[in-house]
Amino acid sequence: MRTLMISFLMLGLVLSGSSRASAALPPEVKKELTELGRELKDVGPLIRKKQVDEAKAIIQKVDDRLKELKELTQPEDENDRALTTLKTQLEKARFGIPVSFEREVAPILKENCLRCHGEGQGSAGLRMHTFQAIAQGGRSGPLAVARQPQHSLILARMLAEQDTARMPQGAARLPDEKISVVARWIDQGAKFDGENHEAPIGDSTIVKKPPVRVVRADGTETVSFKNDIAPWMVNVCLGCHSDRNARGGYSLETFEKLLEGGETGNTVVAGDPDKSYIVDLVLRQKPMKMPAGQAQLKQSQARALETWIREGAKFDGVDAKAPLRSLVPTPEELEALKLASMTDSEFEDRREQQAIETWKRVSPREQAQLVESANLFVYGSATEDRLKQISQWGESKVEMLVEKYKLPAAEKAWRGKLIVFVAKDRFDYEEFNNVLLDRRTPKEISGHIELTKGLSTAYVVMHDVGDEGSEDVMTSQQLVNSLLAQAFLSRDGAVLPEWLRQGFGLTEAGILGTSEFMKAVPGRAATAVSTVTDASKVFEDGTFAPDEVGPVGYLLVRYMLGNGGAAKFQQFVTELRSNPNVAQAIQKVYGVNSANLGQGFLRSGGK
Repeated sequence: MRTLMISFLMLGLVLSGSSRASAALPPEVKKELTELGRELKDVGPLIRKKQVDEAKAIIQKVDDRLKELKELTQPEDENDRALTTLKTQLEKARFGIPVSFEREVAPILKENCLRCHGEGQGSAGLRMHTFQAIAQGGRSGPLAVARQPQHSLILARMLAEQDTARMPQGAARLPDEKISVVARWIDQGAKFDGENHEAPIGDSTIVKKPPVRVVRADGTETVSFKNDIAPWMVNVCLGCHSDRNARGGYSLETFEKLLEGGETGNTVVAGDPDKSYIVDLVLRQKPMKMPAGQAQLKQSQARALETWIREGAKFDGVDAKAPLRSLVPTPEELEALKLASMTDSEFEDRREQQAIETWKRVSPREQAQLVESANLFVYGSATEDRLKQISQWGESKVEMLVEKYKLPAAEKAWRGKLIVFVAKDRFDYEEFNNVLLDRRTPKEISGHIELTKGLSTAYVVMHDVGDEGSEDVMTSQQLVNSLLAQAFLSRDGAVLPEWLRQGFGLTEAGILGTSEFMKAVPGRAATAVSTVTDASKVFEDGTFAPDEVGPVGYLLVRYMLGNGGAAKFQQFVTELRSNPNVAQAIQKVYGVNSANLGQGFLRSGGK
C-alpha cells in the first residue's frame, strides 16, 4: 500500500529501467550514496522515538547533498541504480514524517477547496470549513479512508486526469508536493490535531489575541468616537483594513477589532497615545505612512484620535461588535436627521423653494406661478385661475381622504405640504420624466407621484388634460383626485405594490359611472383578470401588464374595502409600510393566506 502511494508521488523519479544507456558513477560517489542511504535508515527509529526534528534534519541533509551531486553528474547518470535507490529511500523516509492536519493539510484545503466547499456553499453536499464537516463527507461519501490513501476520494479527485473531474475545479492540478502532504496525512491515519472539531480548519495554529476590554463613554470625554473618529475611519481606512482586505492583519470592521490590533501589536493602547502605533502612523511619522496612497488626514482629525486614546479610547456607540460603518450615518440618513430637526414652518419654506428650483430645472424658459393652500403648493404654467381651480379640487379631495381614512390627531396629510406640478402642455409633462427620472413617458400616462422616505421629496406631476375626458383619458379633476390619493397612501415615502397604489388612486378618482373613463375601468380589469390561473399571484406585482395594473388594482382595492371596510384596509397598508411582504400582511390583517383571498376575489368578479 505504502509502496503504491510512494510510486505515484515520486515527483518524476525513474524507479525502473530505462532504454537509454546508463553511465557508471565514479566509485567515490557511489560510496557516498551508500553512506547517505545508511543515514536514512535512522529516520524510522527517530520518528518512533518522537524525535521528528532530528529525522527531518537527516532528510534535509540527504536532499541537499543530492542537489549538489546533480550539478556534478551528467543527465544519463540519473538512471544509475545507486542514485535511484537512494532517491527511493529518501522519498520513503520523507513519506514517514508525521503530517499535521492543522499546520500542513488545512492551508492546502483553505486555499484550494473552500471556494466551492465553504460554510456558505457546499457543492455536491460537501463542506470542508471544519474537520467535522470533512469527516462527514458529501453525497459521494467520505473524503478520506484512514490508512488507505488509494481508496480516498479526495486524492482520486486531486489526481483525476480529466479536467472536469479533477479538483480544484477549473484550476491546474495541484503540485505533487501538496498532493503528497495530503496522501501522507491519510496514510498516517487522517488524524485531527486541532483543539475543536467544529472550529474553522487551521484555527488552532492562529495566535489568539486576548479578549479586548471595551470601556463605555461616561460623558466626560471631549472627543466622541462615534461622531469624531468613526466617520473618517469608515471613509478613509476601511478600504485597506476591512475583514476582506485586512492589511497588516489589522481590521477596522468593528470597534472590538479596532482595539484588537494587527501584526504590529499595540495599535491602540487605551490611555497612552505614545504607545499606540496608530497615532504614530497618522500623526508623528515623517513622511506620514497612513492613510496609504491617499491625502493625509486633517491635523484636527489626527489630534482628535490622539485625544480620544488619551481619554481612554472609550466607546459611545450601541454595539461594539456591530460593523463600524453602522455608526456612521449615510448621506440619506443625515438628510433625514436634518429634516427631522426642522420646524413645520422651515419644512414648508424648503418645500416651496423646491417647487421653484425643480420647475426651473425642468422648464427654465417657461414662466410659472404658485398657488398655496392648506395642504398643497400648486405650481405651474397654467393661468392663475386654472391653478386655483386645481388647488380647490385638490384640497377638497384631501379633506375627503382624511375624513375617510382617519389620521392620528394633529397629523397632516404631508409634512411641509405636497407640491402639485401642473404642465399645460404634454411636452412639459414629459420633460419631468426625461430630466428628473431619465425615463420615457408612455402615451397613456398623464401623471405620476414621487415621494421619498422622510419626505425630502414630495410632489405629484400632472398634464392638465382638460375637463372633457374620454374612454381612454381622465378629466383633469379625476387625475388630480387619483394622484393625490396615491400620494396620500404613500405619504411617508413607503414603496407600496403598484396595483395597490394605482388601484387606490382610481378608486378615489371619481364616482363610478360619472365619466366614460370610469365606466370603462371595470371592463378592462375583468379582461385581464380572466387570464389568471393561479389565485396566489393576484396580489403580486408583475402578474399584470403595465396598462392592466391600474384597472385590476381598482377591483382589488374595492374588493378589500368591501371585506373589512376602510379600517382594515388602512391596517393592511400600515403593515406594508413596515414589511413589504404582501402575503404576510394579508395573513395578519385578513386572517387568510393570499391564495384564499385571491380565490375569493376571482369568484366575486371583483365586486
